[in-house]
Amino acid sequence: MSIGSKQFKLAAIVAAVLLASSAQAVGDKNATIGSLNPMTGNTSAPSNWRFVAGQTFNGVVGALDGVARLSFSNSAGNWACSGSLLAGGQYVLTAAHCADDFTKMTVQFGWENGVAAISRNVSVGNAYVNKKWTGELDTGADIAILKLDTAVTTIKGYHLSTTNDVGKEYLMAGYGTTQNANTNAATNWNDVAWGHYAYNVFDVDSKTFNKDAAKYGYDFDESFYAPGATYMSDFDDGTAAHNTLSRISGVVAPTTWSSGTGLGAREGLIAGGDSGGGDFVWNGTEWLLSGVHSWGWGGSSACGAFGLNGCDNATKNGSSYGDLSGSTATYSHIGWINSVTAVPEPETYAMLLAGLALVGVARRRKQQ
Repeated sequence: MSIGSKQFKLAAIVAAVLLASSAQAVGDKNATIGSLNPMTGNTSAPSNWRFVAGQTFNGVVGALDGVARLSFSNSAGNWACSGSLLAGGQYVLTAAHCADDFTKMTVQFGWENGVAAISRNVSVGNAYVNKKWTGELDTGADIAILKLDTAVTTIKGYHLSTTNDVGKEYLMAGYGTTQNANTNAATNWNDVAWGHYAYNVFDVDSKTFNKDAAKYGYDFDESFYAPGATYMSDFDDGTAAHNTLSRISGVVAPTTWSSGTGLGAREGLIAGGDSGGGDFVWNGTEWLLSGVHSWGWGGSSACGAFGLNGCDNATKNGSSYGDLSGSTATYSHIGWINSVTAVPEPETYAMLLAGLALVGVARRRKQQ
């Protein structure tokens, strides 16, 4: 994004990463975004954070069974992303940058030890990219819908969160590459045969963050964020030094947001092949799909933009303590999602039924 005399560009961790050993490359369409490093970072060995079919989270059996592994091809090579099966089983929600350029795509569920339990295909004509997507990250338009060639009926899909979830804890999941947050080494595909999960908190939305950043001298163009909301999180280790969003908040104070010290051993951060994957919030009964993984921002770069240093725990690691991530918020796209899938959320059904009831009353009155 351009902000006048100062350039404040996100060094995005885009999920479309080459499916080849530990390659970390990106196609020409993303060349202007910056250095991309795929992974899911956790507080201990990646093997401790695998999820499998039927696994229970908050008492929900198979809570992550609807997490999808996307493999697709285009003129630049073979790529990987993640996604989430929507309720009804016919559609998968993912990131726009995972669906705007492919010639062939396979969507898999139950990927364990390198083998998928269910596989589906998506034709080019059945990829619905948000109309406001321009290839520019952080506008809130990095979201797309994939229509599967055959519905998945043996897995329960996700309902969407229809509220602003800033401040809430969430469960993330995806099929990106991995690394221990304390390791100062590039991320890799060593645990690629499995999907991984972690937890974090939505600290602030990017519109609010950038509006506050204007206090440090950056320009703020509200229209840039008109397409939708993007949630921001940082990877905390409990120390003040690596609490990037809190440190930035101190520089641009006063702010309307803050960042806690993290969730301890449960905390993690998304990256590369996780893009398009889901962030899920607990509503007391089920896990609602609240965010779609979009971008990542290195702690050194983020803090450096505000005259700070020492925020990033491991500079060679794209998802270590101090790094940040962004996810497109589903609540800001409910209308568009429903228009594509024709499967309204419960709140929409309620409004529809109320509307029909009023029509019925009007008709009866006219007849009388």
